[in-house]
Amino acid sequence: MPTLSSQIATIELKIKALIEENARLKTQNEQQMTAMSLLENDNKELVEALKVSEERIVALKTANAMLGSDDYKTKTKLKINALIRELDQCIDQIAS
Repeated sequence: MPTLSSQIATIELKIKALIEENARLKTQNEQQMTAMSLLENDNKELVEALKVSEERIVALKTANAMLGSDDYKTKTKLKINALIRELDQCIDQIAS
């Protein structure tokens, strides 16, 4: 049967190992939090770039339709009608 002092020494060793493991895990956690923050920033930038690209696509489709492309004539007519309705609403608000 181990003596009390050897049991205490064993417990001390285990506590030191746990403290070291805790410090290592804290460092690892901080590194992962930093990496996650960087990835979140990258994600935001990519989402913003995607929005800009989608807006460009819409603008290009509209420009293409205005150039007389058969594929976009219906869309162009609908867009023009929507713009006319908006103008009518603005005129009505000004007149009121």
